[in-house]
Amino acid sequence: MKAYRVLGEMEIAKRDWQRFSKEIAAENEDLAREKTLCDLGSRHGVKRRSLRIKKVMEIPPKDVTDQTILHQIGAD
Repeated sequence: MKAYRVLGEMEIAKRDWQRFSKEIAAENEDLAREKTLCDLGSRHGVKRRSLRIKKVMEIPPKDVTDQTILHQIGAD
């Protein structure tokens, strides 16, 4: 697994967008994007059409701040 940082925006009110940055452990960029959509949708009750993913980038283990992600990628 690799670590990815996903940057984007979610609509929290009509025409009011909140930026987000999320670290995800996934096999590739497409799965990181899908996991982000699923996670934000379930945690915040946001529909997929109310999420805009701007950038998905792979990050090295030394730049990961979430301990759970470090464990999932095997870098602890």
